Amino acid sequence: MSAYRNVLAGLIGGAVGTLAMGQYWTRVAPLVEGRSEEGGDQQKEPKKDEHSISVIGQQHQPGESSTAAIGRVAYEKTEGHAPGRQTRAALSEAVHWGMGIGSGALYGALAGRGNPVKGAAFGVGLWALVDEGIVPLLGLQDGPAATPAKGHTNRLGAHLTYGLALGVTALLIDALLPED
Repeated sequence: MSAYRNVLAGLIGGAVGTLAMGQYWTRVAPLVEGRSEEGGDQQKEPKKDEHSISVIGQQHQPGESSTAAIGRVAYEKTEGHAPGRQTRAALSEAVHWGMGIGSGALYGALAGRGNPVKGAAFGVGLWALVDEGIVPLLGLQDGPAATPAKGHTNRLGAHLTYGLALGVTALLIDALLPED
């Protein structure tokens, strides 16, 4: 399979993986956290991160996801003011999908032919390197000590789901595409 085909399969796999990750957060994460969909576990008011490991200070606002923080900061830098609520939500989604699809392309370029095991390993690698390392170091989410074990487990599960869906989809795309 050519590099172009690998990247194309990774792009499509990244989109499917991002969709699967969203389903994980909706359907599985509340079970791991021990919350019902009716909100049986009351959320505490978010507060400033006291466990920050950021080298540049806290960039996210209390309770703000890393994708929302990236979108908000980029918007503020380019527009000179904070985005509205709907714009924040749209920016967060755009960052989430952009990261998922872009990571899928990287997977295709690095891994070659799609493979569920390679995809799962890639998802775990993203979780460890990006979600548990780079993102808190850049102050885009709370430091690791601020998150309970169930939170780390959920983020690992979401990235594992992403990677499996990415690997399976890339394998299927490879089988569907005509040979070069």
